[in-house]
Amino acid sequence: MHMNKRALVVGNWKMELSHKGALEVFGALQKLIHAKEFAVDIAVCPSYPSLPAIAELARDTSITVGAQNVHEDEKGACTGSVSVGQIRDFVSWCIIGHSEVRAREHDSNESIARKAKILLGHGITPIVCIGETKEQRDGEETLAVLLSQVDILLKNLDRVSIMKTVIAYEPIWAIGSGELPDANSVYEVMLSIRKRISQSLDNELADRVRLLYGGSVQGENVGQYIAGSGVDGVLVGGASTHPRDFFAIISQVATSYAQ
Repeated sequence: MHMNKRALVVGNWKMELSHKGALEVFGALQKLIHAKEFAVDIAVCPSYPSLPAIAELARDTSITVGAQNVHEDEKGACTGSVSVGQIRDFVSWCIIGHSEVRAREHDSNESIARKAKILLGHGITPIVCIGETKEQRDGEETLAVLLSQVDILLKNLDRVSIMKTVIAYEPIWAIGSGELPDANSVYEVMLSIRKRISQSLDNELADRVRLLYGGSVQGENVGQYIAGSGVDGVLVGGASTHPRDFFAIISQVATSYAQ
């Protein structure tokens, strides 16, 4: 039961494309999608320099635009960082808490909750990434780690903010490795997250929150995570920079989510 939710497919382009390459990928993707009517929300997240141009291209299309990160402060002496005020004219979404950023910038769960709050205050939907390392998985700590990350969000965001927030489960050990969790493990994670939200707030809200899966997502494996597993979409990395591959994922999500 999807509570009238639409599935969400997000392409994280990371640092893979030049500005020219980003424009070409977007153009090719739009041509593939143009003639189709998918009951799926589609977002692409280019690097900062390409946001204005991609946002302009995306106007009057079914593709929306997101950023890959944001600083937790509105403004300040933060050389090399980008604030919410600098992206808000171009994006509807923003990825925060991605494991690559957590590792590089030492983002804490509290910092990520602050980012979520500031994004929501500017009308931008946060896509909050949570995940466990291989060591944590091997130590059977997966659910404890993930729920501790969710708990910080529940502690810092109000009911309406939680309802608007997207949570993306990306097992860190699966990102770019080709190694995948089985569908049952992903189902257990999604069920546990919804249960924790329900305990903190209520059942209806827990069902309304969109939960995504991410980590080595490809057209040939995405269906197993969407069909009946409590997953409302996917966060796609490298495959999203290849228009035909990303289109195949979008198509498969649309088909599986409707079942």
